[in-house]
Amino acid sequence: MEAPDRENGGGRGAIAPPATDPGPAASPAVSPAGDGHPLTVLHLPGLTALTGRAHRPDGTGGAPAEDIWRAVMSPAEMQRAAAYRLAADRRQFQHARWLLRTALSRLAPVAPRDWEFTVSPHGKPAIHPRFGSDIEFSLSHSGGLCLLALTRGRPVGADIQHCAALHGPESVGRLVRNSLSPPERAGVAQLTGRRRRDAVVQLWTLKEAYAKAVGLGLRLPFGQIAFRPGGPTGIALQPTARVPDPGRWDCYAPPAPEGFRMALCAARPAAGR
Repeated sequence: MEAPDRENGGGRGAIAPPATDPGPAASPAVSPAGDGHPLTVLHLPGLTALTGRAHRPDGTGGAPAEDIWRAVMSPAEMQRAAAYRLAADRRQFQHARWLLRTALSRLAPVAPRDWEFTVSPHGKPAIHPRFGSDIEFSLSHSGGLCLLALTRGRPVGADIQHCAALHGPESVGRLVRNSLSPPERAGVAQLTGRRRRDAVVQLWTLKEAYAKAVGLGLRLPFGQIAFRPGGPTGIALQPTARVPDPGRWDCYAPPAPEGFRMALCAARPAAGR
């Protein structure tokens, strides 16, 4: 999204998350992490999502925890963190790495600092094969919030965006023209102001989550990935030339913290599993 306050709402064809209860498939709860950091945990069928805050959207807060976050990071991650010019960006990166490493260690007998990762040619990260793990993950952060999705043996994508990072109607209009399908453009055309911006951001997060799940990221033309309200999760991925198998994927737009939108996408279990 370019440059990456919540008002729920939408017209016909516009996708927005539910304003309150995400439904029987979701069970959000605030759970203390091992180091005392509060995390919001969302359980969906075959999928767990964790959300934690590195700093407030204005960039303040979070600094006292940096030593805890750095304690589990690899030397390469420490080097990357030191390269950030803005302290808020550094804290966000460090918190995301801490969140990933400690979450994985709650699922497998590996110390947080010992995890190693690989990256596909298209940029999709994964646990190094030497661990023999079937855990798959997707990590996203924006505006000080970090979102981590975890599955076992199912490709997964996650995306979170701070809505205010999309500045002005010109930026919103550009994203609509460049990234939405014709039916999606028609849906958001009925909205104005923040309602339109937030609906566009929600669609962007869904497209990001799908693109991450299939391992292609921004190489996919987002205008050829289309969603509409409907289906068992409330969000239906549509068949297009770039999405030949929409029935393979479960996509979600669960309620996000104030001023944010997020999305999750996971492959359905293979037949017989």
